[in-house]
Amino acid sequence: MKKKFFTKATVLRAAAGTSLLALLFVSSAQKSGAHTAYFNWRQDADYYYIDANGMGTHKMMVGITAWQQQVPIPQPFTGDNAFRIPKHPIPAEHPVNVRTALYSGAIAVAVNGVPIFNVIKNDGKTDTFVAGELDDFGGHCGRADDYHYHMPPSFLIDTVGKENPVAYGLDGYPIYGFTEPDGSAVTGLDDLNGHEKGGSYHYHSTKTFPYLNGGEHGIVKVQKDAIVPQPFTSGIRHWLMPLRGAKIVGFTWPGPNKYSLDYAVENKHGYVNYEQNADGSWTFNFIDVDGKKTSETYTQAKMRLSGYLNANNGGNVKVAAGQDVLFAWGNTMAKTASTSVQVYKSTNNEKPDNPVANDGCGITSGPYAAISGKFGAAHIPAKACQAGYTYKYTITLSDGEKTVSDDAIVTVTK
Repeated sequence: MKKKFFTKATVLRAAAGTSLLALLFVSSAQKSGAHTAYFNWRQDADYYYIDANGMGTHKMMVGITAWQQQVPIPQPFTGDNAFRIPKHPIPAEHPVNVRTALYSGAIAVAVNGVPIFNVIKNDGKTDTFVAGELDDFGGHCGRADDYHYHMPPSFLIDTVGKENPVAYGLDGYPIYGFTEPDGSAVTGLDDLNGHEKGGSYHYHSTKTFPYLNGGEHGIVKVQKDAIVPQPFTSGIRHWLMPLRGAKIVGFTWPGPNKYSLDYAVENKHGYVNYEQNADGSWTFNFIDVDGKKTSETYTQAKMRLSGYLNANNGGNVKVAAGQDVLFAWGNTMAKTASTSVQVYKSTNNEKPDNPVANDGCGITSGPYAAISGKFGAAHIPAKACQAGYTYKYTITLSDGEKTVSDDAIVTVTK
Protein backbone atom coordinates (compact mmCIF):
# COMPACT_ATOMS: atom_id res chain seq x y z
CA MET A 1 0.00 0.00 0.00
CA LYS A 2 1.23 3.48 -0.76
CA LYS A 3 1.55 5.49 2.40
CA LYS A 4 0.43 8.97 1.45
CA PHE A 5 0.05 11.53 -1.30
CA PHE A 6 0.50 14.73 0.68
CA THR A 7 2.38 17.70 -0.72
CA LYS A 8 1.73 19.82 2.37
CA ALA A 9 0.77 18.85 5.93
CA THR A 10 0.60 20.83 9.13
CA VAL A 11 -0.35 19.41 12.51
CA LEU A 12 -2.44 21.69 14.68
CA ARG A 13 -2.50 20.92 18.38
CA ALA A 14 -4.80 22.08 21.18
CA ALA A 15 -5.63 20.80 24.64
CA ALA A 16 -8.70 18.56 24.65
CA GLY A 17 -9.44 17.83 28.30
CA THR A 18 -6.94 15.14 29.26
CA SER A 19 -6.07 14.28 25.67
CA LEU A 20 -4.25 15.98 22.81
CA LEU A 21 -6.23 17.02 19.76
CA ALA A 22 -3.99 16.68 16.71
CA LEU A 23 -5.77 17.86 13.59
CA LEU A 24 -4.23 17.40 10.19
CA PHE A 25 -4.69 20.04 7.54
CA VAL A 26 -3.93 18.81 4.04
CA SER A 27 -3.88 21.02 0.99
CA SER A 28 -3.29 19.04 -2.18
CA ALA A 29 -2.89 15.46 -3.31
CA GLN A 30 -1.73 15.80 -6.87
CA LYS A 31 1.21 17.59 -8.43
CA SER A 32 -1.22 19.40 -10.70
CA GLY A 33 -2.98 20.87 -7.64
CA ALA A 34 -6.29 19.93 -9.22
CA HIS A 35 -7.70 18.18 -6.18
CA THR A 36 -8.08 19.81 -2.79
CA ALA A 37 -9.51 18.17 0.30
CA TYR A 38 -11.14 20.88 2.39
CA PHE A 39 -10.50 20.71 6.12
CA ASN A 40 -10.71 23.22 8.96
CA TRP A 41 -11.54 23.22 12.66
CA ARG A 42 -12.91 25.49 15.34
CA GLN A 43 -13.96 25.18 18.97
CA ASP A 44 -16.07 26.49 21.81
CA ALA A 45 -16.10 25.63 25.52
CA ASP A 46 -17.54 22.15 24.99
CA TYR A 47 -16.77 20.93 21.47
CA TYR A 48 -14.31 20.86 18.61
CA TYR A 49 -16.03 21.32 15.24
CA ILE A 50 -14.45 19.69 12.20
CA ASP A 51 -15.42 21.28 8.88
CA ALA A 52 -14.50 19.11 5.90
CA ASN A 53 -15.69 17.81 2.54
CA GLY A 54 -14.90 14.20 3.41
CA MET A 55 -12.49 13.69 0.51
CA GLY A 56 -9.21 11.89 1.00
CA THR A 57 -6.03 13.24 -0.56
CA HIS A 58 -5.01 9.76 -1.64
CA LYS A 59 -6.18 7.57 -4.53
CA MET A 60 -9.63 6.73 -3.27
CA MET A 61 -11.45 3.53 -4.30
CA VAL A 62 -8.44 1.82 -5.91
CA GLY A 63 -8.24 -1.88 -5.01
CA ILE A 64 -11.96 -2.48 -4.40
CA THR A 65 -13.15 -5.83 -5.77
CA ALA A 66 -16.79 -5.61 -4.65
CA TRP A 67 -18.02 -2.30 -6.11
CA GLN A 68 -21.53 -0.87 -5.89
CA GLN A 69 -20.81 1.69 -8.62
CA GLN A 70 -20.61 4.63 -6.21
CA VAL A 71 -17.90 7.27 -6.61
CA PRO A 72 -16.60 9.89 -4.15
CA ILE A 73 -18.04 13.39 -4.30
CA PRO A 74 -17.40 16.24 -1.80
CA GLN A 75 -19.85 16.37 1.10
CA PRO A 76 -21.14 19.47 2.98
CA PHE A 77 -19.65 18.69 6.42
CA THR A 78 -19.40 22.38 7.30
CA GLY A 79 -21.14 25.00 9.43
CA ASP A 80 -24.09 23.49 11.29
CA ASN A 81 -23.39 20.19 9.51
CA ALA A 82 -19.82 19.83 10.86
CA PHE A 83 -18.53 16.98 13.01
CA ARG A 84 -18.72 17.69 16.75
CA ILE A 85 -16.10 16.15 19.05
CA PRO A 86 -16.71 16.57 22.81
CA LYS A 87 -13.77 18.28 24.51
CA HIS A 88 -14.62 16.68 27.85
CA PRO A 89 -15.86 13.13 27.13
CA ILE A 90 -17.87 11.39 29.84
CA PRO A 91 -17.59 7.59 30.33
CA ALA A 92 -20.87 5.81 29.65
CA GLU A 93 -22.45 3.50 32.21
CA HIS A 94 -23.30 1.11 29.37
CA PRO A 95 -20.97 1.70 26.37
CA VAL A 96 -22.32 1.03 22.88
CA ASN A 97 -20.54 -1.85 21.11
CA VAL A 98 -20.05 -2.13 17.33
CA ARG A 99 -20.65 -5.88 17.50
CA THR A 100 -24.32 -5.32 18.22
CA ALA A 101 -25.03 -1.72 17.18
CA LEU A 102 -23.89 1.35 15.21
CA TYR A 103 -24.18 -0.28 11.78
CA SER A 104 -25.29 3.07 10.30
CA GLY A 105 -23.41 6.34 10.14
CA ALA A 106 -20.01 7.39 11.43
CA ILE A 107 -18.52 6.24 14.73
CA ALA A 108 -15.35 8.36 14.44
CA VAL A 109 -13.63 10.91 12.22
CA ALA A 110 -10.04 10.74 10.97
CA VAL A 111 -7.73 13.70 11.51
CA ASN A 112 -7.93 14.43 7.77
CA GLY A 113 -11.69 15.05 8.06
CA VAL A 114 -12.85 11.73 6.54
CA PRO A 115 -15.62 9.92 8.50
CA ILE A 116 -15.02 6.41 9.87
CA PHE A 117 -17.80 3.81 10.00
CA ASN A 118 -18.18 0.48 11.79
CA VAL A 119 -16.27 -2.19 9.83
CA ILE A 120 -19.52 -4.19 9.88
CA LYS A 121 -21.78 -2.58 7.31
CA ASN A 122 -25.46 -1.79 7.64
CA ASP A 123 -26.63 -5.37 7.09
CA GLY A 124 -25.29 -6.06 10.60
CA LYS A 125 -23.08 -8.99 9.57
CA THR A 126 -20.71 -8.25 6.67
CA ASP A 127 -17.11 -7.35 7.51
CA THR A 128 -16.39 -4.87 4.69
CA PHE A 129 -12.65 -5.54 4.85
CA VAL A 130 -13.03 -9.31 4.49
CA ALA A 131 -15.64 -8.85 1.74
CA GLY A 132 -13.23 -6.89 -0.50
CA GLU A 133 -15.36 -3.75 -0.39
CA LEU A 134 -12.57 -1.44 0.76
CA ASP A 135 -9.80 0.33 -1.12
CA ASP A 136 -6.07 0.35 -0.36
CA PHE A 137 -6.65 2.94 2.37
CA GLY A 138 -9.56 1.15 4.06
CA GLY A 139 -12.35 3.23 2.56
CA HIS A 140 -15.16 3.22 0.01
CA CYS A 141 -18.28 5.18 -0.91
CA GLY A 142 -21.76 4.87 0.54
CA ARG A 143 -25.05 5.20 -1.28
CA ALA A 144 -24.82 9.00 -1.23
CA ASP A 145 -21.45 8.80 -3.04
CA ASP A 146 -19.93 9.73 0.33
CA TYR A 147 -16.39 8.52 0.91
CA HIS A 148 -15.54 7.11 4.35
CA TYR A 149 -13.19 4.66 6.05
CA HIS A 150 -14.12 1.39 7.74
CA MET A 151 -10.54 0.65 8.82
CA PRO A 152 -8.08 2.72 10.86
CA PRO A 153 -6.37 5.38 8.72
CA SER A 154 -2.97 4.04 9.80
CA PHE A 155 -1.23 5.64 6.82
CA LEU A 156 -1.67 8.94 8.68
CA ILE A 157 0.78 7.78 11.36
CA ASP A 158 3.63 8.73 9.03
CA THR A 159 2.27 12.27 8.86
CA VAL A 160 1.05 13.05 12.38
CA GLY A 161 3.53 10.83 14.23
CA LYS A 162 2.83 7.93 16.57
CA GLU A 163 2.54 10.36 19.49
CA ASN A 164 -0.68 11.83 18.05
CA PRO A 165 -4.11 10.33 17.33
CA VAL A 166 -5.06 9.34 13.78
CA ALA A 167 -8.77 9.78 14.56
CA TYR A 168 -11.29 10.64 17.25
CA GLY A 169 -14.37 8.70 18.31
CA LEU A 170 -17.59 10.68 18.21
CA ASP A 171 -17.62 10.25 21.99
CA GLY A 172 -14.50 12.45 22.20
CA TYR A 173 -11.85 9.84 22.98
CA PRO A 174 -8.73 9.71 20.73
CA ILE A 175 -7.74 6.76 18.51
CA TYR A 176 -3.99 6.10 18.27
CA GLY A 177 -2.02 3.84 15.96
CA PHE A 178 -0.55 0.40 16.67
CA THR A 179 1.68 1.59 19.54
CA GLU A 180 1.34 3.78 22.58
CA PRO A 181 2.16 7.47 22.01
CA ASP A 182 5.63 6.83 23.50
CA GLY A 183 6.24 3.98 21.04
CA SER A 184 5.81 1.16 23.57
CA ALA A 185 3.75 -1.95 22.88
CA VAL A 186 -0.02 -1.88 23.38
CA THR A 187 -1.38 -4.23 26.06
CA GLY A 188 -4.59 -4.76 27.99
CA LEU A 189 -7.16 -3.53 25.48
CA ASP A 190 -10.82 -3.94 26.40
CA ASP A 191 -13.47 -5.18 23.95
CA LEU A 192 -13.77 -1.63 22.57
CA ASN A 193 -10.08 -1.64 21.58
CA GLY A 194 -9.32 0.89 24.31
CA HIS A 195 -7.81 1.22 27.74
CA GLU A 196 -6.83 3.63 30.50
CA LYS A 197 -3.23 4.67 30.10
CA GLY A 198 -1.42 7.59 31.63
CA GLY A 199 -4.53 8.71 33.47
CA SER A 200 -6.83 8.91 30.45
CA TYR A 201 -8.78 6.59 28.17
CA HIS A 202 -7.99 6.13 24.50
CA TYR A 203 -8.51 3.64 21.65
CA HIS A 204 -5.95 1.91 19.43
CA SER A 205 -5.75 0.71 15.86
CA THR A 206 -5.36 -3.07 15.54
CA LYS A 207 -4.90 -5.47 12.65
CA THR A 208 -7.74 -7.69 13.87
CA PHE A 209 -11.42 -7.01 14.50
CA PRO A 210 -12.70 -4.46 15.48
CA TYR A 211 -9.64 -2.72 13.93
CA LEU A 212 -10.25 0.65 15.67
CA ASN A 213 -12.74 1.84 18.29
CA GLY A 214 -15.02 -1.12 18.89
CA GLY A 215 -17.80 1.13 20.11
CA GLU A 216 -18.18 4.29 22.14
CA HIS A 217 -16.64 4.29 25.63
CA GLY A 218 -18.11 7.74 26.20
CA ILE A 219 -21.72 8.87 26.39
CA VAL A 220 -23.36 9.21 22.98
CA LYS A 221 -26.95 9.39 21.83
CA VAL A 222 -28.10 6.71 19.39
CA GLN A 223 -31.16 6.94 17.14
CA LYS A 224 -32.05 4.44 14.42
CA ASP A 225 -28.74 2.66 15.07
CA ALA A 226 -26.65 5.77 14.40
CA ILE A 227 -24.96 8.29 16.67
CA VAL A 228 -26.69 11.67 16.74
CA PRO A 229 -25.90 14.38 16.11
CA GLN A 230 -23.54 13.77 13.22
CA PRO A 231 -23.25 15.34 9.77
CA PHE A 232 -25.65 14.36 7.05
CA THR A 233 -24.49 13.43 3.58
CA SER A 234 -25.87 15.11 0.46
CA GLY A 235 -26.45 12.60 -2.33
CA ILE A 236 -27.00 13.61 -5.94
CA ARG A 237 -28.23 10.38 -7.57
CA HIS A 238 -29.94 7.11 -6.76
CA TRP A 239 -27.79 4.32 -5.39
CA LEU A 240 -26.82 1.52 -7.77
CA MET A 241 -26.38 -2.25 -7.72
CA PRO A 242 -22.97 -3.99 -7.50
CA LEU A 243 -21.08 -4.48 -10.76
CA ARG A 244 -20.05 -8.13 -10.66
CA GLY A 245 -16.45 -8.96 -11.49
CA ALA A 246 -15.28 -5.35 -11.45
CA LYS A 247 -12.07 -4.17 -9.80
CA ILE A 248 -11.22 -0.49 -9.43
CA VAL A 249 -7.73 0.10 -10.78
CA GLY A 250 -7.39 3.88 -11.04
CA PHE A 251 -8.60 7.21 -9.70
CA THR A 252 -7.39 10.62 -10.91
CA TRP A 253 -8.26 14.32 -10.80
CA PRO A 254 -8.03 15.63 -14.40
CA GLY A 255 -8.82 19.20 -13.32
CA PRO A 256 -10.58 21.35 -10.72
CA ASN A 257 -13.79 19.62 -9.58
CA LYS A 258 -13.17 16.84 -12.12
CA TYR A 259 -12.69 13.17 -11.29
CA SER A 260 -12.12 9.94 -13.21
CA LEU A 261 -12.53 6.39 -11.92
CA ASP A 262 -11.07 3.48 -13.92
CA TYR A 263 -12.38 -0.06 -13.41
CA ALA A 264 -11.68 -3.36 -15.11
CA VAL A 265 -13.79 -6.44 -15.82
CA GLU A 266 -11.89 -9.38 -17.35
CA ASN A 267 -9.07 -7.05 -18.45
CA LYS A 268 -11.47 -4.69 -20.22
CA HIS A 269 -11.60 -1.15 -18.87
CA GLY A 270 -14.56 1.09 -18.11
CA TYR A 271 -14.60 4.66 -16.84
CA VAL A 272 -16.75 7.02 -14.81
CA ASN A 273 -15.73 10.60 -15.61
CA TYR A 274 -17.60 13.21 -13.61
CA GLU A 275 -17.40 16.89 -12.71
CA GLN A 276 -19.26 19.55 -10.80
CA ASN A 277 -20.69 22.38 -12.84
CA ALA A 278 -20.80 26.08 -11.94
CA ASP A 279 -24.48 25.83 -10.90
CA GLY A 280 -23.74 23.03 -8.43
CA SER A 281 -25.04 20.23 -10.64
CA TRP A 282 -22.93 17.22 -11.63
CA THR A 283 -22.34 15.73 -15.07
CA PHE A 284 -21.39 12.04 -15.27
CA ASN A 285 -19.97 10.53 -18.47
CA PHE A 286 -19.94 6.73 -18.40
CA ILE A 287 -17.88 4.50 -20.68
CA ASP A 288 -18.60 0.83 -20.04
CA VAL A 289 -16.19 -2.05 -20.74
CA ASP A 290 -17.70 -2.52 -24.23
CA GLY A 291 -17.08 1.13 -25.13
CA LYS A 292 -20.71 2.26 -24.82
CA LYS A 293 -21.00 5.92 -23.77
CA THR A 294 -23.82 7.49 -21.76
CA SER A 295 -24.18 10.79 -19.93
CA GLU A 296 -26.27 11.95 -16.98
CA THR A 297 -26.62 15.31 -15.22
CA TYR A 298 -27.76 15.46 -11.59
CA THR A 299 -28.81 18.52 -9.61
CA GLN A 300 -27.50 19.06 -6.09
CA ALA A 301 -29.78 17.34 -3.58
CA LYS A 302 -31.12 19.15 -0.54
CA MET A 303 -29.78 17.99 2.81
CA ARG A 304 -32.26 16.28 5.06
CA LEU A 305 -33.67 18.21 7.98
CA SER A 306 -32.25 16.99 11.27
CA GLY A 307 -32.73 17.94 14.86
CA TYR A 308 -31.28 16.90 18.18
CA LEU A 309 -31.39 17.92 21.81
CA ASN A 310 -28.88 16.39 24.22
CA ALA A 311 -28.48 16.63 27.98
CA ASN A 312 -24.96 16.23 29.35
CA ASN A 313 -23.76 14.92 25.96
CA GLY A 314 -26.27 12.07 26.13
CA GLY A 315 -29.94 11.33 25.86
CA ASN A 316 -31.73 10.45 29.10
CA VAL A 317 -29.79 11.26 32.28
CA LYS A 318 -30.25 11.16 36.05
CA VAL A 319 -28.98 13.99 38.25
CA ALA A 320 -29.02 15.28 41.80
CA ALA A 321 -31.26 18.22 42.73
CA GLY A 322 -29.61 21.48 41.69
CA GLN A 323 -26.98 19.79 39.51
CA ASP A 324 -25.89 21.82 36.52
CA VAL A 325 -27.13 20.18 33.31
CA LEU A 326 -25.73 21.00 29.86
CA PHE A 327 -28.35 21.06 27.11
CA ALA A 328 -26.97 21.16 23.57
CA TRP A 329 -29.36 21.59 20.67
CA GLY A 330 -28.98 21.98 16.95
CA ASN A 331 -30.44 21.43 13.52
CA THR A 332 -29.65 21.42 9.83
CA MET A 333 -31.66 23.43 7.28
CA ALA A 334 -34.35 24.46 9.78
CA LYS A 335 -36.24 27.72 9.30
CA THR A 336 -38.18 27.70 12.58
CA ALA A 337 -37.52 26.13 15.97
CA SER A 338 -39.29 25.92 19.34
CA THR A 339 -38.78 24.18 22.68
CA SER A 340 -41.10 22.93 25.40
CA VAL A 341 -40.87 21.03 28.69
CA GLN A 342 -43.17 18.43 30.24
CA VAL A 343 -42.90 17.99 34.03
CA TYR A 344 -43.57 14.59 35.61
CA LYS A 345 -43.79 13.34 39.20
CA SER A 346 -41.71 10.34 38.29
CA THR A 347 -38.37 8.61 38.85
CA ASN A 348 -38.36 6.83 35.48
CA ASN A 349 -36.40 8.72 32.86
CA GLU A 350 -37.02 6.11 30.17
CA LYS A 351 -40.83 6.18 30.35
CA PRO A 352 -41.90 8.95 32.74
CA ASP A 353 -45.50 8.96 33.91
CA ASN A 354 -47.81 11.12 36.10
CA PRO A 355 -47.51 14.49 34.29
CA VAL A 356 -47.95 17.54 36.55
CA ALA A 357 -48.37 21.25 35.92
CA ASN A 358 -45.17 22.25 37.73
CA ASP A 359 -42.47 21.03 40.07
CA GLY A 360 -43.21 23.54 42.81
CA CYS A 361 -39.89 25.26 42.23
CA GLY A 362 -40.50 27.32 39.14
CA ILE A 363 -40.46 24.93 36.16
CA THR A 364 -43.88 24.45 34.59
CA SER A 365 -45.08 22.29 31.73
CA GLY A 366 -45.43 24.13 28.43
CA PRO A 367 -43.29 26.37 26.20
CA TYR A 368 -39.66 26.60 27.24
CA ALA A 369 -36.83 28.99 26.47
CA ALA A 370 -36.98 30.56 23.02
CA ILE A 371 -34.17 29.59 20.68
CA SER A 372 -32.77 31.13 17.52
CA GLY A 373 -30.06 30.24 15.04
CA LYS A 374 -29.12 26.69 14.18
CA PHE A 375 -26.95 25.55 17.04
CA GLY A 376 -26.60 26.31 20.71
CA ALA A 377 -25.79 25.09 24.19
CA ALA A 378 -26.87 26.22 27.63
CA HIS A 379 -26.24 25.18 31.23
CA ILE A 380 -29.54 24.89 33.09
CA PRO A 381 -29.80 23.78 36.75
CA ALA A 382 -32.25 21.02 37.60
CA LYS A 383 -34.40 23.02 40.03
CA ALA A 384 -36.49 20.28 41.62
CA CYS A 385 -37.11 20.91 45.30
CA GLN A 386 -37.05 17.20 46.00
CA ALA A 387 -36.20 13.94 44.31
CA GLY A 388 -38.79 12.33 42.10
CA TYR A 389 -39.29 14.83 39.27
CA THR A 390 -38.58 14.17 35.62
CA TYR A 391 -38.36 16.79 32.87
CA LYS A 392 -38.77 16.02 29.17
CA TYR A 393 -37.35 18.84 27.10
CA THR A 394 -38.44 18.80 23.45
CA ILE A 395 -37.07 20.70 20.46
CA THR A 396 -39.25 20.94 17.35
CA LEU A 397 -37.81 22.08 14.00
CA SER A 398 -39.28 22.80 10.57
CA ASP A 399 -37.83 23.68 7.19
CA GLY A 400 -41.26 24.61 5.81
CA GLU A 401 -41.80 21.17 4.32
CA LYS A 402 -40.85 18.73 7.07
CA THR A 403 -41.04 18.85 10.87
CA VAL A 404 -38.86 16.86 13.28
CA SER A 405 -38.71 16.65 17.07
CA ASP A 406 -36.22 15.31 19.60
CA ASP A 407 -36.22 14.93 23.38
CA ALA A 408 -33.77 15.08 26.26
CA ILE A 409 -35.09 13.59 29.50
CA VAL A 410 -33.65 14.46 32.91
CA THR A 411 -34.71 12.81 36.18
CA VAL A 412 -33.79 14.14 39.64
CA THR A 413 -33.03 11.14 41.79
CA LYS A 414 -31.73 12.59 45.05
